[in-house]
Amino acid sequence: MKVLGIIAEYNPFHNGHRYHLQESIRIASPDYSVCVMSGNFTQRGEPAMADKWIRAATAVNNGIDLVLELPFAFACNNAEYFAGGAVDILNRLGCVTHLSFGSEAGELSALSSAADYLTHESEELKNCIKEFADQGISFPKARYEAVKKCMGSVYSDVLMNANNILAVEYLKQLNLTKSKMVPITVKRYGTGYHDMGSYENIASATAIRHQLEKSACLSTISDLIPSETYQVLQSIDKGINLSLNDFYQLLLYQILTSDTQRLGSVLSATEGLENRVKRAASESVNMDSLIKAVLSKRYTETRIHRLLTHILIHLDKDSFRALWNNHINYARVLGFNQRGASLLKKIKKEELSTIPILTNINREISKDSEEWKLLKYDITASDIYNLVAHGEIYSHSDYVKKPYKNFD
Repeated sequence: MKVLGIIAEYNPFHNGHRYHLQESIRIASPDYSVCVMSGNFTQRGEPAMADKWIRAATAVNNGIDLVLELPFAFACNNAEYFAGGAVDILNRLGCVTHLSFGSEAGELSALSSAADYLTHESEELKNCIKEFADQGISFPKARYEAVKKCMGSVYSDVLMNANNILAVEYLKQLNLTKSKMVPITVKRYGTGYHDMGSYENIASATAIRHQLEKSACLSTISDLIPSETYQVLQSIDKGINLSLNDFYQLLLYQILTSDTQRLGSVLSATEGLENRVKRAASESVNMDSLIKAVLSKRYTETRIHRLLTHILIHLDKDSFRALWNNHINYARVLGFNQRGASLLKKIKKEELSTIPILTNINREISKDSEEWKLLKYDITASDIYNLVAHGEIYSHSDYVKKPYKNFD
């Protein structure tokens, strides 16, 4: 049995994603496909353009057999933890044979070389990263400059692009876990990750969200997404294309009612960032002004987005470290088709998985369990997302929603 694993956000599932899926299936010829997908908040620290259940539906309707949620604590995090949490789920399902990811490089050799070098950082590299970081630049930039200085541009150049960076982190995790999954990479086709234009009928998810924000009309992006995605999104009354700015008042309340010690306990609050956030909150008039007041040469906008979202959900350092160090994880089902149902049955019958598989959290997980410590952040993230998207919590609650099924 061959099972294809994919790690994605599908924010939204667009024509580039369909190309990646089709190429991955062509290369691996799998019996089943599994996607680990971020929930209601993304790796960049922003709310997803549609909730996780909707995006899972688009993935299933476009050909993914089984969609699992990447827990918030890993999904809204830096590339290392994002990749680590997702690869861990695929590894521990006990059946995934291939891992496919997109990259600007389009071939494994350069990515694998960089991953091998970064898997076990030498003292020279650590010292070099610190040397550049001490100049006040961001960690990604410091690591790039350090790798370039220590190993040359052949290694460092692959760390210049967003998909390559994640690809290297996936390969690092395969190394660290001694995974048996076979890596596959598909060259990113068309536009770049941050490009605002389109090539043929392919545009980045960022460009699609930007276009939708400008027009507020779904038809303006219809050429850039598969019809299956369009049909799902068209059926939604509200709660589409939320931005971090929509959460400004809730976030401001959290900041103003928390002392600096509590803010300092939040995962992404380092080196006194909590003090900058506290000052910025008292002077800001919207999310943009808050972010600009906290930004510096050392901290990227994405890092600040994640910090603010961690404050919103209150993901704290101690809790996250305990979850990470104790390898707490689960496979929470968001959607599946007939093949996905068969795969789930096979996993359970043959006891392949070494982590809990959750389809109904009302009866499958105890609040005394270690997994609950991870799941509670998913529930809180969903509640806050739904409060802003729908004005209430219950109807879209994680306790109420059921996995999407398509048996057509």
